[in-house]
Amino acid sequence: MESEGQVVREAFKGKLGGGHVTVCSEEAVSFLSERGYGFREKECIRLTLLEAAYLAYRGLLVIEDESGRMLDFNSIVSIGGERDREFWVRLNVYSDLRNRALVALPGVDALEFLLDWKRKDKVKRYLIRVVKEGSKISFKEFEEMFRRALESDRELVIAIVDKEGVISYYTVEGVLRELPEAEDSDEIQVEQERQEGTGR
Repeated sequence: MESEGQVVREAFKGKLGGGHVTVCSEEAVSFLSERGYGFREKECIRLTLLEAAYLAYRGLLVIEDESGRMLDFNSIVSIGGERDREFWVRLNVYSDLRNRALVALPGVDALEFLLDWKRKDKVKRYLIRVVKEGSKISFKEFEEMFRRALESDRELVIAIVDKEGVISYYTVEGVLRELPEAEDSDEIQVEQERQEGTGR
């Protein structure tokens, strides 16, 4: 259970199936949807394994599998890791964002999150791309990320996770599709020498 101010909330119950966790109690659906978790399906709410793992870690959710066996946080992480080798890295970034009271939604790519950050009268919209330190990204991949960010009217942010799990966030200002043609270095040198000679 988790304490929220003076309120101690009992953990909600969810059922694992088909690669996601379904929660159907009226109170749970209301509580989770108000906080930006999951997708509504009729009277229930469907959580990704990432969301379910985070909620289980916070003590807000208890999960059982299709046979009725209760699953702890480590079991959910293990199941997620079997489906996605980057599950732990993604969970690290997702948890960090949630702990900052930011709502992170799944992006087009599994390693991307969509984030709307409301500050006073303004809303900052971000596309956050998770990158494990030392991994390689081609320029084409990078350009695709930036294009998706532009098309969704979002600012691209790269979240780099190091080996210790420390996360660093970097905003991307822009990508040049083609570099301007370089000026002839010999002509530049001649012009420079001519100016220096005139100044003597």
